[in-house]
Amino acid sequence: METIYEYRQVIENKTREVFINCLKEAIKKLDLKNIGYIGVIGSKKIVSHDIDVIIFPNNQAKMGATIIEISNLYKEVESILKKHHERFYLSVCPKKAMQEIVYYLSALEEGGAGMVPIHSLFYPDYKSFKKYSPKNFEKHIKDKMINIYGKFTKIRPDKELTFHQQEPYFFVIDFEMNARTKTFPRHLIRASAESLFEYLKEKYNIPIKDKKLHTISEIEKEFENILNRLDAINYR
Repeated sequence: METIYEYRQVIENKTREVFINCLKEAIKKLDLKNIGYIGVIGSKKIVSHDIDVIIFPNNQAKMGATIIEISNLYKEVESILKKHHERFYLSVCPKKAMQEIVYYLSALEEGGAGMVPIHSLFYPDYKSFKKYSPKNFEKHIKDKMINIYGKFTKIRPDKELTFHQQEPYFFVIDFEMNARTKTFPRHLIRASAESLFEYLKEKYNIPIKDKKLHTISEIEKEFENILNRLDAINYR
């Protein structure tokens, strides 16, 4: 009998272990200045549907700078992964509700065989972690957490920015935090970026180029510019 399990991608524990080793190697290669903590939620299952990664900034970091650093970290991890097998690539999603859509769209461009699906959870502080996580989430993951970098107990305790200040950062995260621009169909990347740029400019008065950007590198660069502009506005 067909079950819903058969509709979803799976990832084996051995692939999870390869990813964790590549993540550790990437951290050693990069000089992390803004990320304060990285953890992977462990799984005892032979196969699972994705890898859950939790990330916090350090206590002195700006949100935009941290998001840029996270994106660079995932790019480095993917580069190292490809040394294990050239078909390996990351498909990273920050929102639970969007995971299956993101993984499906990534597979349209790159194929499903080499996908390493990542549910990437970024929290700017402990207060946000408690507020936006499911009930009893911290208790649930306590014994499953694999500490990769930093200490969970050292994360920033309180919000530094208001919700209104944080909101545009998370609009950017939803689109670009983590190499999604490499795996989405190109026309979708351009259309989504153009729509997001217009929204950020109109709602938050962020100075964004009127020029339509066509290449992926141009779009990624503009995202970095936006994050740096947000930091300049919010951390005076």
